[in-house]
Amino acid sequence: MFQVARQVARGHPAALTVVLLVCFAAQFALTSPTAPPIAKGALMAAPIGVMCCWWWAVLVVARNGVREPGSNRWDWLFVVPPLLALTAGVSGWPTENSPVAFAIFAALFVGLTMSAKTLEKADAPDGNPSVGRMLATFLLMYFAPIGAWVLRSKIIRASEQPPLVDQDLTSAPHPELTF
Repeated sequence: MFQVARQVARGHPAALTVVLLVCFAAQFALTSPTAPPIAKGALMAAPIGVMCCWWWAVLVVARNGVREPGSNRWDWLFVVPPLLALTAGVSGWPTENSPVAFAIFAALFVGLTMSAKTLEKADAPDGNPSVGRMLATFLLMYFAPIGAWVLRSKIIRASEQPPLVDQDLTSAPHPELTF
């Protein structure tokens, strides 16, 4: 999974920008009252899914460079916003000032916060970034077509760090366990 995330995170910013612009343009051009529900759902989920995929990839790559890496137990959170948007589009649920919109926003906020914080921790010399740096990274990642260009060097630095290897506790004798 790390190699896939590395390829996505290190991808050229022009690719992400073009894909997002095409997704947003398709939303405006192809949304009509006669469109089938599955098309509406797919058009709603596409840009959110692309951004969530990029945020997840940045999180995975940056997590590799953090001194105390966290677990990947919350990685599933990046799938929630596109699935909620797809479900809302197919079901015809309202996405303005509704519980679905709040759920999508909450999942986006938490996932994006994890990605920005981890990227800044991986890039900070002492591993303890300021709140201002994390907030700036958060905003840049939220505006992905701009953030992909501005954060590219930071993402590449994080992806070039050697992977942290877990020590195998069974291969070396432990003094406290030997008799």
